[in-house]
Amino acid sequence: WTVPYEFNQSDLNACALFLQNHILDMDAKKAKDVTWSTVRYMIADIQYGGRITDDWDRRQMSTFAEKFFCQAVLEPGYSFLKGYTVPQGTEIAYFREHVNTYPATDVPEVVGLNMNADLVFRLDNAEKVFNCIIDTQPKGGGGGKGASREEVVTELCKDLLSKLPAAFKKEDIKTYLNKSGITKPVNISFRQELDVLGAILGVVRTTLQNLQLAIDGTIVMSDDLSNALDALANAKVPPIWLKNAWYSPTVGIWYQSLLGRCEQWDRWLKSGRPKSFWLPGFTNGQGFLTAVRQEVTRGHNGWALDDVAVFTEVTKHEFDDLKEGPNEGVYIHGLYLDGCGWSKKESKLIEAPPKVLFIPLPCMWVSAVQRAQKKLDYMVYECPVYERKDPRKRGMTAAQPNFVFSPEIRTEDPPSKWILRGVGLLQYPGE
Repeated sequence: WTVPYEFNQSDLNACALFLQNHILDMDAKKAKDVTWSTVRYMIADIQYGGRITDDWDRRQMSTFAEKFFCQAVLEPGYSFLKGYTVPQGTEIAYFREHVNTYPATDVPEVVGLNMNADLVFRLDNAEKVFNCIIDTQPKGGGGGKGASREEVVTELCKDLLSKLPAAFKKEDIKTYLNKSGITKPVNISFRQELDVLGAILGVVRTTLQNLQLAIDGTIVMSDDLSNALDALANAKVPPIWLKNAWYSPTVGIWYQSLLGRCEQWDRWLKSGRPKSFWLPGFTNGQGFLTAVRQEVTRGHNGWALDDVAVFTEVTKHEFDDLKEGPNEGVYIHGLYLDGCGWSKKESKLIEAPPKVLFIPLPCMWVSAVQRAQKKLDYMVYECPVYERKDPRKRGMTAAQPNFVFSPEIRTEDPPSKWILRGVGLLQYPGE
């Protein structure tokens, strides 16, 4: 699920009561077949769907309903998966006896997930346990010979400060934008990213410097500095850094992302537009992709932005293999498939290998075409791209700015298979 919902027993009871009344009503009218469209609508859109707030979850629920509520379920010998057959009797005792033959622990495949879902579930549980242990540990220093918490954080601050890049010079930015076109949509997005990153660099530098002074007793330890001390001692990201920035579970990964962003913008300033853009390096990926759409639209006479749709195609190139950018649109890289694999040879979605949770995707070409002319001769799966794998932060609303865009990716299997798999693209795959 994109957003976790509190589905409960009352939802199940309401659905069972509706099914009972619906079947009795059909019996009274002497109807021959079940009106499956009504059943699916009431269960997926009304009973359970009434709780759903996200468009991708609504698609997920509708696909579940199409799998479990169809005429095939009533056919003799039907099974959802090997070992999960549907009983054909009419006595409740027979049903109970049949259900007892199901495996004691359900496998993920029975609801459409792949075999790695169980591994992800166990990893998430283990992470919660360890986070709870870390959070409940005493904050004071011990009586051993090791370095105290304050000494460890002081050394960490010195190390991070030594790696922190210098702020971007306004003169360099102004010179580049005047030369390349200050009103071009992609350059406007670039300028916004530089402003955001400049502010973040300032906050990081100030925090690291002041934290050392506060530990020495030179200045007062404010609430922000105290929270930063606790976070850095546990290798977490200080809350003040996360404000108006990106999310990462540990300070090491967050800082690497900061350095990666600085490197990309610095290279863009000095060497010109990149041949491929590292999408996870954008704080506003949606804004950048909209700018690309505007740029392509302006390159064609008679095109209107409202009539133009995003066109995507996964290439066979890795970032290091690219020699130049495309003639139109952009290449993007840095995305990871979650829930499935990728065949580079055949350029299509495939099953994920066992115990491999995230698959790097080759460079993707992003451009724009007129909606009326957008015709594909192959099946595609509309795959949502998220900034991070954190269900509490996903969504498409302003309050949950985690969704980026939804490219169409080639598949030979029905899209419903990947919907049930929960397949998505992540800018940050995890540790």
